[in-house]
Order: sequence, then C-alpha cells, then structure tokens
Amino acid sequence: MKTLNFRNYFKILLLNLILLNFFSCDLNAEIPTYELEARTVRFQNNSQLIIANGNAIARGNKGEKIYSDSIIYDKLNSTIITKAKSIYLDNLGNRIEADNFFYNLNLKIIEAKSNVKYLDKLGNIFLFNTFKYYKDKEIGIGKFLKSTLTDNSSLEGQYVKINNKTGLTIITNDENVDRSLFKKFLSIFKNKSNEYTTCKKLEGPNLSINESCPDWRISTTTTTHNKKEKMIYHENAVIKIKNIPVFYTPYFSHPDPSVKRKSGFLSPSTKNFTDLGRTYKAPYFWAINDNSDLTFTPIFYEEENPIYMGEFRKQNQNSYINIDTSYSQGYKNINKLSKDNQPLNRTNGSRNHFFLKFNGNYENLILENNDIELNIQRISQKNYLAVNQLNTKSIKQDLNELNNNIIINSYGEKRKIKIATNIYENLNALDTKKYQYTIPEIQHDLFFRNFEQNFNLKNNLIAKNYNANEKQIIQLNKLDSTSDQKIFENYGLATSIKTNFTNINQYNENTTGLKENLNNEFFGTIAIDNIYPLIKIQNKNEQEIITPRLFAKYTGGSMSNSSNLNKVLSYGDLYSMDRMNTEVNPETGASIGYGFDYEINNNDSKNLYIRKKKISFGQVLNLEKNKNLPTTSSLNEKRSNFVGDASLYFANNESNLDKISNNKNVFFDKINEGININYSFNISNNLEKILRNDFNINFKDKKNILDLSYYKLNEIGDEHNIKGQYQRKFNNDINFLMGIKKNIRDNYTENNFLELNYESDCLKIGLNLSKNFFENADLQKSNNLNLFVILKPFGAPVSPDLTSFLSN
Repeated sequence: MKTLNFRNYFKILLLNLILLNFFSCDLNAEIPTYELEARTVRFQNNSQLIIANGNAIARGNKGEKIYSDSIIYDKLNSTIITKAKSIYLDNLGNRIEADNFFYNLNLKIIEAKSNVKYLDKLGNIFLFNTFKYYKDKEIGIGKFLKSTLTDNSSLEGQYVKINNKTGLTIITNDENVDRSLFKKFLSIFKNKSNEYTTCKKLEGPNLSINESCPDWRISTTTTTHNKKEKMIYHENAVIKIKNIPVFYTPYFSHPDPSVKRKSGFLSPSTKNFTDLGRTYKAPYFWAINDNSDLTFTPIFYEEENPIYMGEFRKQNQNSYINIDTSYSQGYKNINKLSKDNQPLNRTNGSRNHFFLKFNGNYENLILENNDIELNIQRISQKNYLAVNQLNTKSIKQDLNELNNNIIINSYGEKRKIKIATNIYENLNALDTKKYQYTIPEIQHDLFFRNFEQNFNLKNNLIAKNYNANEKQIIQLNKLDSTSDQKIFENYGLATSIKTNFTNINQYNENTTGLKENLNNEFFGTIAIDNIYPLIKIQNKNEQEIITPRLFAKYTGGSMSNSSNLNKVLSYGDLYSMDRMNTEVNPETGASIGYGFDYEINNNDSKNLYIRKKKISFGQVLNLEKNKNLPTTSSLNEKRSNFVGDASLYFANNESNLDKISNNKNVFFDKINEGININYSFNISNNLEKILRNDFNINFKDKKNILDLSYYKLNEIGDEHNIKGQYQRKFNNDINFLMGIKKNIRDNYTENNFLELNYESDCLKIGLNLSKNFFENADLQKSNNLNLFVILKPFGAPVSPDLTSFLSN
C-alpha cells in the first residue's frame, strides 16, 4: 500500500479550499425572485413550488418578465419552467419566444426549445431549433439559424454565437470553430454551408435563403457580423448567382447593407474601347471622417497609359465642396491608325481635368441671407472626356462648354443683391473665339408695394468681352410694376396693368451690329392683360374651361437690329412683356397677343382615374412691321405665325396629378400608370405650312415604358431630330430596353443601344449592346457589348466586356 506524500496532500487541500471558496461566492450571489399571477395559482411543498396556469406572468425584481400558458417556479432549486407560447423579456430590450423555457436562476441561463425566436435590442430577428441565453453576459448560442436583420438582409447557418456586448454574431457550419482554414474549407463538402444575401424574402420566415431568395447569395464556412463596426466577414466565400457558383475567395468582407459609407474597394469593372483597347477600373472609397470622403479610381489600359481619377467631397454645416479631377500621361501611340487605316490626329502631352464646385450659405454677409457659389472647370483637351468615356456626377463625356464663375446672391426682406464674375469657354469654338468674360456683373433689386401694385426697381452693371476683341459695358436701370387683378364681376373679366421703364447706358467697342462708344437708350412699356375665363360643368366629374386672353402692349424707344437673332416664337411669348428675352434690346412698337386655352378635366366618381386635355392657340398682331426683329420669330411681320400647345394626360388615379409639371419634362418614373403627351407647334400666318413640330410622349403601364421626343423646324430653322427609349417588362423580372438618338436632317444616327436584363430587389444582370456613330480627330465609331452583374446594394457593376465577340 502506497502512502500519500505530504506535499501532494497539501496541494489537494489547497485546491479544495479554492473550490469551496469559489462555489460559496457563487451560491451567495444574488438570485432573482419572481412574483406570479395567472387565472389559477397553486402552491406545493410549503410554498416552495408555485404552479401558474392560464395567461401566466412572472415578474422579476429587476424588471424581467416571462409570459406563458403555464409557469412552474421552483424556489428551492431556483428554476423556472414554462410550457407553450412562452416569451421572455429582459430589462435591456432583448426578447426570446419559444414553445418552452428552462431558466436556471442561479446560473442565469435560459434554455429555449422548439420554434425559438430571438429578437435583440437592435431589432434583428433570429430563428433557432434550440437556443441557450446567458443573461448577464448577453451571449446566446443556438443551432440551425434563420435570421432577418434590420436592413432586410438574411443570414442562416448551423451553429451561432451572439454576443450583444461585443456586437459579434459568429455563424459556422461546424461546432469546432478552431479548425484551420483548410479544414474549414473541406467542411463545405461535408456539412451544410452558411448563407448570406441582401435579397428580401418573398415567402414566410421559415423558408431557407435558397428557397425564398434564389437570385444571389454567399455560401461560407464562417460568417461574422460585427454590429459595432457594421462589417460582415466571410471565410471560404462562394458567390452564387441563381444557385450557380461564379466566384470563390478564402476571405471576403464588406459593410453590412445598413452602412451608407465605409472605406474599402468598390466593385471593379472592365470595358473595351475602340480607340484605346481594353480597360480595367478598380475604384477605392475612403471615408475620411463624418463629413468628408474621397473616391480614388485608377483606370488601367492594356495599350495606353493609365488614368488616375479622384473625387473629393466635404459637407460642412453651411457649405459643401466637391473636387473632381483626373490625370494621364497621354497617348502612348501618337500615330495610331483608325479601323479604315486613316491616321488619327492625336497630339502629344498629358491629359487632365479639374472641376471644383463650392456652395455656401452665410448670414449677415451683405444682407441677412447670402448664398455663395464657386465653380472652377478645366479640361486639357476637348475630346479627353469623350475618348475615355469619363462620367461622374460632375462631368459627362459629351460636355462641350465650361463655366468658371463666382456668384454671391444676398437676400433681405425687400432687397436682393447679386455679384458675379464669369468666364465661359466653348470647347467647340476656335481658340481665338472660345472665351467669353463677364467681369463684373452686379445686380440690385428693390421690391415694394404701393397703390395696390407690386414694384421692382432693378439696377444692373455688366461688363463683357467675347469673340476675342468685342467689348461691352452695360448699365441698366429698370422699374417694373404689376397691378392687382381687377375683376369685373358683372362680366367675369379679370384685368391687370403692367408697366416697364428701362434706361440703358451702353458702351460698345468692336461690337458687331451695335453703335460704337457710349450710347444711351430709354424704353417705356405699358400693357393691359385681360383674361375672360368661361367654365362649363356638365356633371360633378367633368369640367370644361375655356379662357380667352388678350394682351395689349406698347413699347416706346429705338431698337437695335436683331434680325439675325435665333428666336422661335412660343405660346408663352404671346403674353410676355419681353418677347425677345433680352433686357438690353426690347421689342418696340404696339402689338396685341391674343389666344385662348381650352381645358377639359374628367375623373370618375371613385377617383380611380383622371383625364386632362388642353389646347392653347394664339397669335401676335403688330401695328406695323419691324425689320429689327428676328425673322425666325415672325415678330417682324404685322401678323406673326400662329403658335400653340396641346397636351393630354391620363392616369389611373388622381394622386398622380401631383406629379405633372407645367412644362414638357414630366418626372414620369414617379407616375404609376398613365400617358402624358405634349405637342408644341408653329403654323404660318396664312395657315399653309407647319413651321415647328415639337412632340413629346411619356407612356407607362405595368408592362411598358416609352419616352419619345421629336423636333423639326421648317424655314424658321434647320433642325430635325428624334430621340427615344422603350422598355418592356416581361414576367419573372425580365426587361428589354432599346434607345436611339438620330439627326434626321443629316441622316445621321448618333448612338443607339439594345439591352436585355433581369432585375430584382437585389440583383441585376444583363447584356448591353451599344453603338456610337460620332467620330472626330480622336474618336472613332464604336460597338460595345457588355455583360453586367450588379449585386445590390453593393453598387457599381462587375462588367465583363464581350466586344470581341462582335463582328466588324
């Protein structure tokens, strides 16, 4: 028989003392007590066992609550057992639902089984088969997860650990989370993988992601959602589109969909250019701080030098600044030939652009409120943006003019002051005539009311330099007034009187068609505007309104020659004090603008639809001919052309009426279902020729969207073009789109495209074929075929270029 070594005995004794002290501390820890209420409450074992049945509620001394059909509270063993429809609410905002609970009050652990639903304090919903919740640590461990997060994205997996204190949710497909990455990868083939998607579930919450969100998902061995960092991390991630694996990476991370801005790489893309070859774009977004960020986008070319683009944004309390810029060393191959073996007139040197925009609002700078705008715009070569197809919020590839200016608008209760300088650059003009300078421009407006009239006293000073050596300085003083509308109730006539007195002091130097040196002119205008609305209501759901209008005015003064000005008369000009749209050379003489508006409004008794039909028609009569007026406007004749507008609007409910704009450009995407047609026309004064056709149609129903515009001028101009886009929606979220832009006058198609895509709430995938027919010294005609894939809400598309499959 072996004897016990004294040293070993001492160690055992010491270990027992430590264990005894540990358990005695735990036993002395505060155990929560509960009060029960229900339809029936029974006490057993000297009130140590309490059984509550029927709408039972157990209230803890620290604010916890338990609801169930049946609650058994064992005071002696410090446990609570529930049966059927059980709910646990802690005092931190967490909630657990299950068929039954076992709550160990000593260890403060809740075990939930069968139909478990856990809602954390952030609103995320987790469904489990079994779930164990450690109350004090705010840790939950569950099996067979199906969850819906607050941003409507979904997670599911085999084994889950939720830690509300650290903000971590870890989902694995293997209980042994400490395995190596390679062993985790092998477990994909042995165990069911975890799943993540941003697609909204189309059916009930008990369906799997594959069953309810089949568009795209990420399958992983481990997924970690860090709610504090708002990041999701994946290990052994396989991206599947329509259940087809398309991409694998051992590690993959991204912001959760609730994040609006987070530093990191954005989706890359590739494209083939006819002029430059294949390109690769890899943008990086840097959230510098709460109010500023930067997007850096290198564009790499297989055959040319790369372009480095940057866009910086900063939002302050009273101001906003945006800087958009890029740089390239220029062409590698200056003497490249086109597809027709013709030399391209490429130039040497670097390429770049720089756009800066600043907006600020400040108090008491000049007057009470002050808006400041600053624009700096520069492009090294006019075709630089078009050749590289650079498009951002600030720049477009078809940009053909630049505007550098600083504008201060100051507002008071009855005053307005504008101070501005402007440098305008026409990229398509000759170098000697491409710039126009306006330095300075100062405008002061004073508003007041007297004698039942509204007055505006305006003072302007503007200095201009254009066409290389033409100079103008204009100082203008102007007083406008409009009387209140006088209504003659016995006749139904509404009349208002308008006046305009203008003094123009003008200095001209080398200015084509204008008197040299200092000139002084005075113009005075008086007008009477008469409206005679006639209303006929056939029934409560139909209204007819015809409104004849007569606008008589006389302007005295000496007008300069503007016969070559490109002005086309419109219906709104008939009743305008300034039909020439210029303050420095107004139309003179006596004239009458007359016409009418005829409008019919219908809606059914239940307001399920509404119809609006309107036609306007009129003409200007001049007392005598005026050779100084533009010939294209027909205002130089005694009788102008007839002008008018016609419109038709139909929608399936009256609320859509709010979406209609007074002009032709309707925000049709916001209209649920309907049609909006606008037509403007000019007809010769002998009614023999149609001189202008301006037609726009917007149509939308559940399956079709059409946006079409047509414009043609005869004799009064030389324009003829058409632009249209059509979209057809098929079943199962399939869409077909086509578009064209064509100059009919020159029989020249500028561009067109065809596209077939599938689009749901979380995925867009399709093929796009586009053709560009425009060409110049740097640009050739081009065909592009792209397959694009957009995983929403990750933004920019992954676009493999398939142009090489197109035949020339």
